Amino acid sequence: MLSQRDLRKAVRHGERELRAAGGDMLSQLNPRNILRDARDLALKFTRDDVLQAYVAPRIWGALGVGFVFVLVSTVCSIDVMMRFARFAGSFRGLTLPFGALVWVGGVIGQIYVFAIWLEGLAARSDRKERGVRLEIPPGFLAYLKYSRALVPWILVVACVALPLVIMAPRAPIVALLLLLVSVIAPFLFRKIAA
Repeated sequence: MLSQRDLRKAVRHGERELRAAGGDMLSQLNPRNILRDARDLALKFTRDDVLQAYVAPRIWGALGVGFVFVLVSTVCSIDVMMRFARFAGSFRGLTLPFGALVWVGGVIGQIYVFAIWLEGLAARSDRKERGVRLEIPPGFLAYLKYSRALVPWILVVACVALPLVIMAPRAPIVALLLLLVSVIAPFLFRKIAA
């Protein structure tokens, strides 16, 4: 049984870890860090032999998942443009740029998250083949911290999830179908490409 002192010490340690993780995640929002992280990920796909060996035989499946992301983002942006045009009043001229922004943000966010996921799958597969065991901290916060995925997840929430939530009262089946397709596509890719 833990004493009061040990319990307080553990709580303080947990608070320090949470503050450190929060600081690391907030640093991901720095525009310079966003560009650096995106460039580093792109360079991994062009220079990392392990990642290339994993993705090359699965490229058609990855392109199919990318097509699904483009489709989902297109429907979300069209719905957002129609809703924006209805409520914009004198700002109707901004409808197309706003819809384009939602589309680009949705496509980039989903593909970025998928690319990070592919990188993780390739690394796990390589470690398994070589017999290397690595303990990765569990949880979504640790994932956001170590994978540098905060910015793409913000894009996915703002440009895909929020438009789907807004669409849901008027077209619940369409919104649910789009959500299921965008979530199931990567896992179906993993199942087929395994």
